[in-house]
Amino acid sequence: MLKYDLLHIFLKDLHIVQLECVTDYIYSKGEYDMDKLKPIFDQMFARKIPDKIIEKSSGRFFEEMKNWGDFGVEASLPPREQLRKLFGKEEIQFSSRIGVHPDFEDIKDDDSINQYICSLFLDISGSTKLGLKFPLETVRFYKKAILQSAIEIFQVFDGHIHRLQGDAVFAFFGHKNMKKSDAIINALNAASLMQSYNKHTLSEVFSNAGLEPLKIRIGIDIGDDHQVLWSSYGIGEITEVTATSIHTDLAAKLQHKAPANSIMIGENVWSYLDLPDEFLKVKTFVKEGEEKDEKYILEDGRLKAYYQMKLFKWPEYLNSFSFLPKNQKQLLKSPEHFEIVARVADNSGEFKEFKSNTKSLDKNCKLEFELVLKKHSSLDILSPNRYKWRVINSGKEAAASESGLCFEMENYENKLICDQATAYTGHHFMECVIMNKTGIEIGKDRFGIFVNDETFEMKNLLSTNGVK
Repeated sequence: MLKYDLLHIFLKDLHIVQLECVTDYIYSKGEYDMDKLKPIFDQMFARKIPDKIIEKSSGRFFEEMKNWGDFGVEASLPPREQLRKLFGKEEIQFSSRIGVHPDFEDIKDDDSINQYICSLFLDISGSTKLGLKFPLETVRFYKKAILQSAIEIFQVFDGHIHRLQGDAVFAFFGHKNMKKSDAIINALNAASLMQSYNKHTLSEVFSNAGLEPLKIRIGIDIGDDHQVLWSSYGIGEITEVTATSIHTDLAAKLQHKAPANSIMIGENVWSYLDLPDEFLKVKTFVKEGEEKDEKYILEDGRLKAYYQMKLFKWPEYLNSFSFLPKNQKQLLKSPEHFEIVARVADNSGEFKEFKSNTKSLDKNCKLEFELVLKKHSSLDILSPNRYKWRVINSGKEAAASESGLCFEMENYENKLICDQATAYTGHHFMECVIMNKTGIEIGKDRFGIFVNDETFEMKNLLSTNGVK
């Protein structure tokens, strides 16, 4: 039975069972622990426990768990807003409704508009067996909580929910005032966080219920302006405004091709951002005892249409965010003991904070990176006093313009601040290595940054000159 032990699942790593301790941990002096995603994910799920389930539980912890979601709300932010703040989303959330994309609400029956869109299709498998173990109201609670969380996470990154299809969510990323590269970045960030949410929170909940963990598959693709047609389908009062595009259709097919708990992306996604290989992997399969590559989501020799797909390595990608906890071998950990922060100059020359991997910068933007050493006993013991800055570029433009993709910023050695400027489309890193007085490396982290001037062309599948 679903009882108070769910609270222990959320808190077992923290060894906390009293509400007072919970609120001290989460709401310390009115502030959330922004260095950890899991407490935010756990709150996101906990706030959705309905009163009916609390009333039928025999323990007081469920009641406390429910109160936990509301405690101190005036002094803090709900999970969705915490995530928006963490990822530097200062503007108003783009969409809060389901159905017609806000850019196309005024389309009439015979109208049509060409405009790019990045499509994301998410499917949840593994929830069907809930009906074999729990009453309908509990099954509804599980499914509703999962879908609501997916919606919230997608809205954090300005996604628009177009449709709910059973256990699936179909969302659009991008709008007329957003760069295409930013639409792709938002979709990748939303998908990565959804997979992380499933791994770190939902898997524990399902394990506690004696069920197999959920399997979440996500497909993402983007079509350029001339590749997407927005129009109305249906008749009379039964109509829907949606996108007509092979790339919208491919998002669902990519999801179907994705292994469990993975993200499959179309060729336009990684080629437009010029993503590095460390975030990409070719899907493989075994045939007659031999491992073979499965490169194409579309492979039609008669039409000469070839379109590739790749797995997006979301754990490695999340490990490239300077402000998120990550797997590190060094003695000093980022962002617990130190953090690389960045500021970018606006049109007036004023420098403003810039979050890693959250949007793309134009070329020739001035950047200022700073190594922030946080107050902690480990710093005093290890005595960091030597610093090296290193630029790690990637992508076609950088490879064609530089003799190497990695170089030391010698003029900034042993300085806490390093000045840079954007130059090439792609995903790049500013790395900082921390050493003690004897030259031993005690800490290292990278600040991931996208640069894109929106000049790359997306693959045109309507062309008869498809190249395999």
